[in-house]
Amino acid sequence: MDKLTVIKTETEEMLKKMIEKYELEVTEENGIFNIVIKTEEEAPTIIGRHGETIRAIQKIIEVIAYKNIGEPVNILVNVNDYREKQKERLENLAAQAAERARAEQRQTYLRGFSSYERRIMHEYITANYADLTTYSIGEGKDRRLIIDLKKDGQEEQAAV
Repeated sequence: MDKLTVIKTETEEMLKKMIEKYELEVTEENGIFNIVIKTEEEAPTIIGRHGETIRAIQKIIEVIAYKNIGEPVNILVNVNDYREKQKERLENLAAQAAERARAEQRQTYLRGFSSYERRIMHEYITANYADLTTYSIGEGKDRRLIIDLKKDGQEEQAAV
């Protein structure tokens, strides 16, 4: 079986155990397998609190795929456009923090976000605020994104 078929089959098996009605589409783009799940009333079951379940499903499918295929695969799970809404929300938070850093002329930070979420915010600030820089500090759950004013001649230092 090819990678796409393995991922689709294993995702369907998992979904059947969790919810009753859904549509599933799996595509591959630039080495990332996108799993799109459409469901009417059962989206909260798949997304979970603050996206915890969707991240867990993504990780489990990656592990199952690795076991079946024998090599790592990158997977991104999306339920009812959750990822797009999440990106918009994260960009709004980043913009607010960036404006606060500018107004107060000092660094500000955002914590409690996954590496994926920090990367979205870093990319947004890099693209929209030439006078600011971002980097992450800390370990594990204490890792936080720092938004700071660029010093003269400072280049980006993106460690998400």
